Amino acid sequence: MPIFRFSFQKTKNLKYLYATRLTRELSNQLMFFFLPIYFFKLRFPFMSHFGLSPLKEGIFNVAIVYLLTYLVSFLSGILIAKILLKHGIKNGFLMGNLFYCLFILYLYFSVDNPYLVLTAAVIDGLQINFFWNSYYYYLSKNSSETKIGANLGFINFLLNLLSMVAPALGGLIVASLGFKTLFLLSLVIILGGVIFSLLLDDIKVKDKISFKEFFTWLKEPGFRRLSLSFAGRYFNDASINLWALYMFILLGSTKAVGYFYSLSLFLALFVSYAAGSFIDKNKGHKQFFISGSFLSFFWILRSFAVNIWSITVLNAADKLTASYHWLFFDRSWILRGKGREALSYFVYREMIYSFTAIIFWLVVAALFYFFVTAWQSLFVIAAVGVLLTLLIKEHKDAEVQI
Repeated sequence: MPIFRFSFQKTKNLKYLYATRLTRELSNQLMFFFLPIYFFKLRFPFMSHFGLSPLKEGIFNVAIVYLLTYLVSFLSGILIAKILLKHGIKNGFLMGNLFYCLFILYLYFSVDNPYLVLTAAVIDGLQINFFWNSYYYYLSKNSSETKIGANLGFINFLLNLLSMVAPALGGLIVASLGFKTLFLLSLVIILGGVIFSLLLDDIKVKDKISFKEFFTWLKEPGFRRLSLSFAGRYFNDASINLWALYMFILLGSTKAVGYFYSLSLFLALFVSYAAGSFIDKNKGHKQFFISGSFLSFFWILRSFAVNIWSITVLNAADKLTASYHWLFFDRSWILRGKGREALSYFVYREMIYSFTAIIFWLVVAALFYFFVTAWQSLFVIAAVGVLLTLLIKEHKDAEVQI
């Protein structure tokens, strides 16, 4: 069928970039869906003094870890960008993967000492800037304007393929062998990402990045609009994290959470494969607006998901729609980063993402402390977040435009 035939770029650097991302994502997918559950089940001794219910204490644990992670990410963004400018993008990949190894190692030891999770959160905040700013810069520089959608589609196809297996496998490992084994396996896998990052050609960057320039960009109406779309994306992504926790509370089993999430991803697999080249050739916003509207509506429906099958159907419908929506969204904002100030653009985007995360987790903590309808309120926030992503616009030229 013609819809499944598209040509992504296969240059040497992109092949190693795909391999770096896939090994990292396999490690991440094994853990990522279960980390909120792990943080939720941790018990920090100091929390016992506040007399919170187990639900509130667990949610506060999750919020504290992610607040610390993104506070570090926001504050270190400019400093790490200057390190990338001095030492090159290849070293950014290397440092990002090495810090990620250290992050997993501290998670492993935190099973016996919960306070080490806080150290892990600090390390995670640092690796975010090293890896993701390097990744998006490298992807934009090595992808032609007419192939970014196809390249993203290919990557997402493989990521969905991994995601079909990883959550089910991760849930089985946690249920039968515990979190320590899960962290140890993830650590071994991420070492492959270190090897592939060493094979990438280096890119030296000439740019000037500072808080002063960041605030200057924020004064531009176009960049403020773009920033709102980034914020909306984080509302959705973080809520997906908590959706896993919601399913765990509802189903009572990490294994069941992993199985049913993997099942829903199977249906989205080929949509992701086909959507990339379709987006490159059909750049109208109509399908993007329709998919965003459906995704927003699905978040509202989550308030009524009370059993296994309603959750599975909802997850499947969400993933089918999300495959198109997020490919269009990612293609649009990455394409805007092709230009002489590309690294500035990706660094400031990550800072906005991190600042949004700080606000989000403060709101989550307040919701669960003060309101009995916290889950429903959270799903509404996620629905609004998806609608904010509809603000994204695609520029015709290849220069960074703010």
